[in-house]
Amino acid sequence: MGHCRDLAALVATVTVLAAAGCSGGGPPDEPDPPQAQQVALRVESVTGADRLDEDTRTEVEGAVGKVLSAYVVDAFLGTFPREEFVRSFESFTSDAARDAARDIDRLTAAGVPDATAMRATELDVGLSFLTTGRTVHGATAKVHFTFEATTEDGSTQPLTLDGRFLLVAEPDGWSVFGYDVRFDNGDGVPVEAES
Repeated sequence: MGHCRDLAALVATVTVLAAAGCSGGGPPDEPDPPQAQQVALRVESVTGADRLDEDTRTEVEGAVGKVLSAYVVDAFLGTFPREEFVRSFESFTSDAARDAARDIDRLTAAGVPDATAMRATELDVGLSFLTTGRTVHGATAKVHFTFEATTEDGSTQPLTLDGRFLLVAEPDGWSVFGYDVRFDNGDGVPVEAES
């Protein structure tokens, strides 16, 4: 049986805090601007969680969710237009980051250079754990991420990233050591990337 968690983590928090910055004092009940409306990262443990106690499972879901949230924020959200997407791979191992830099147009919004804004519409993660006894060594995160880019002419463009990220538990935290994803930037020709 799966467990499901909404991890607002960095995804919703970063955009809401950016929108709630020092504005000079509108009414407190004024709604957030549309660009601040983001969805939370939803993490569901699919397999392997039944071998973990509740505290360990919650801790691992939170740690993996934090890594994936940071990736989503740096790869697809934030201020647009922009050209800097390499920091999206800070939580990748050095080999995976090198491969990801080569696949940057398939792993980030770098392939949509005329985007002036970006919002997340779905951020779903299914986690499978690699465990020995009650020790978690790694995880596979099956992802379905969708976004909506607003372009210079005011039109919108859907983006979809489907696939999986492979993560390893290291002494200083979790890292992405591989990926196998399919990216569709709305032009009808999805591209694949793997490491």
